[in-house]
Amino acid sequence: MTDPKHAVDTGDTGRYYADPKTGDLLISVTNTLQQLAKPALAPAAAKETAEFMMANLARAVKSAHNPVEREQFLKVAKAAYKDLWETRRDMGTRVHHQAEAHILGTPVEPDEDAEPFIDQYKQFLADARIDITNDVEAVEITVLNRAVGYGGTADLWVRIDSPPPAWEGVTPGLWLVDIKTSLTKPPSTVYRDNVMQLAALRYAEVGLDPYDGEHPVPEFVGAAVLNLRTDRYGFIPLPAGEAAFAGFTHLIGTSRYVHELDLKPCKPVNPWKKTRARKVAA
Repeated sequence: MTDPKHAVDTGDTGRYYADPKTGDLLISVTNTLQQLAKPALAPAAAKETAEFMMANLARAVKSAHNPVEREQFLKVAKAAYKDLWETRRDMGTRVHHQAEAHILGTPVEPDEDAEPFIDQYKQFLADARIDITNDVEAVEITVLNRAVGYGGTADLWVRIDSPPPAWEGVTPGLWLVDIKTSLTKPPSTVYRDNVMQLAALRYAEVGLDPYDGEHPVPEFVGAAVLNLRTDRYGFIPLPAGEAAFAGFTHLIGTSRYVHELDLKPCKPVNPWKKTRARKVAA
């Protein structure tokens, strides 16, 4: 959701991280997870497109009678779900920036739309009895695993030494937390790739400080997703252990193969030409 210092957009092959020590490009955690099939995406896109069509039904009917207007409307309709998702991603980025500023105590421009999410972030900190000065070890920190060959950004390393009694599964100690935002999904929402994302961040080798110095990634007692919504939040511990990390590392090889695969030389070996379809006798 953020734009880390060492992140590099490679175009078709997605985000990588430039290792400041070696100059090597390491694939990002989120880029790697793109290799996972996500069957919910197509139905979600269809839903957003259908809702756009219903909201613009009169315009659709009117444009159907003019070929030029029809093509223009279709172009907008086809892109509607992408535009909406981009808006939501932008909101997530804004919330991350506001959350980082709150933890670091740095000045930031007020963001009225992000404010309800930040209110819930503050509520989480209060409920978890977190003292920002003493309990937060890192925020928006770039991590690298040179041995496996990837990089990523961890949203929050935080000590939760006195979790509320009602918080089942929250062992006192240092936690790795990843922030997720949504305007539509319930705070209980979690996905399989969230588990591997957290495992990758958890088992990175080093974290980089703002001056590119590095230190070992500490051991965590747990890893969790923090789902921020405008009126509530959900803190969900996930089984981001060694098995999840092994699953992630398998995807690294797949990602490298896909990104390096060049299909341009692959051409039909047989000359071809267009032929008319044979008419079937009545």
